[in-house]
Amino acid sequence: MIKKAAFLFLLFSTNLFAQQITSENYQARDETELVEFEFVLPPKAYDFNTSDLLVKWHVIMFDLLEQSTGYTPNVAGRTMAYVNLAAYEAMLPGNEDYQSLSGQIQEYNRPEDYDIGSSFFNDATAVNNAVFSMVDRMFATAPYVWMEKVHAFKDSVNGVLESQLDLVTYQKSKNYGLAIADLIYEYSKTDGGHQSYIRSYEMEYRLPDCEACFEIHRQADLENTGPLHPKWITNRTFLKENNTDFGIEPKVPFSKYPGSPFYKMAMEVYEESKTVNPNNKKYVIANFWDDAAGFTYTAPGHSYALLTMVLREQNLSLAKAAELYTRLGIAVNDAIICSWKGKYKHNLIRPVAYINRYIDSAWEPKLLTPPFPEFPSGHSVQSAAMAEVLTATVGDNQAITDYSKFWVGEPRKFSSFWEAADEVSISRLYGGIHFRDALDQGQDMGRLVGQNVMKHLQFKK
Repeated sequence: MIKKAAFLFLLFSTNLFAQQITSENYQARDETELVEFEFVLPPKAYDFNTSDLLVKWHVIMFDLLEQSTGYTPNVAGRTMAYVNLAAYEAMLPGNEDYQSLSGQIQEYNRPEDYDIGSSFFNDATAVNNAVFSMVDRMFATAPYVWMEKVHAFKDSVNGVLESQLDLVTYQKSKNYGLAIADLIYEYSKTDGGHQSYIRSYEMEYRLPDCEACFEIHRQADLENTGPLHPKWITNRTFLKENNTDFGIEPKVPFSKYPGSPFYKMAMEVYEESKTVNPNNKKYVIANFWDDAAGFTYTAPGHSYALLTMVLREQNLSLAKAAELYTRLGIAVNDAIICSWKGKYKHNLIRPVAYINRYIDSAWEPKLLTPPFPEFPSGHSVQSAAMAEVLTATVGDNQAITDYSKFWVGEPRKFSSFWEAADEVSISRLYGGIHFRDALDQGQDMGRLVGQNVMKHLQFKK
């Protein structure tokens, strides 16, 4: 079976790593056939002065998310947000109708020295070097073989752009992109999550001990010595309005007694699991959205993949793509922090512990239970934030073909971002790792995060 990372390379590849791009082959065509399936991706001519540049960089980052040690969903969402913020800020001199997010997001103040004007400036060169510099520093645990591809892609694009520009414009733009990356990287170091890939689990953190409290399911997570990122709740959100759990609390009070609403909610998970069997639709959905760290690019990465697959079929300006990715990044990053505030506030028991204790001691969920509390569902929060933002910016009824989980089955097709988000959410019930209340209220939380992003950030002047 083709490795997942290799599949994504096949999916979007124009052989940029196999050969240096030249001005003659710059818009190379992608005609790769995926022999695993009965479909062929349409030919694609890439123009790196457009949204294609960020599409390509995201495909590379998807590989890095899979291959880099310590890239939990929290770390992935945070990293992608800062990389895209640097891309957005780097292109501003060449797009004077856009404005900096300085003063709009918490504690970010861009010095006036960075307002250099549009003369002798190329936004693609600035963005290419800003993204490279951020990726090079933030994916510190990536294997060398993957970082070689990062360097090769950056050099290849730089070579083409340099051939198209005069020396002053090229060098000024390159230096500007690197300077913006320095600025954003220093800003990122103050949010509470700096180098959080080094230690994912807090060995000394003591979870509350009670009948309703979450406990780590050792059988499923033998490698875990503590809960995942319990201190993430104090991380800085980009928007001050998102520094909250929005007062969202479990609607169903805990009870171990048969006939109680909580017991019935657990029975739904238990009975539903009996209908989730290999190769049926529910089983495919559960596995398609599993997005566990270490062998996928995580749930936040999957949200970025949906936008990337849409942009691959379009030809937007580089500035518009930077705006879309940055809005998404801020929404997903803040959504994860909000969901973590709820998780470690309520510390609610997971279905596997409840069902084993009160219903069926031999029951096992279809998916591995992750090492953090149940309420709300992080998948539901971040995917709803994604859907809220991308529906508002890309559009409702946007067709999406998701090729990202080829080993699960055929690509899944959606008629909108919300249709995808709804499937993300219900997948956690099918997988046996969340109660329905966590899904429904998780989506409510994600909507509020996304609405704040749309309301409080002004990208255009």
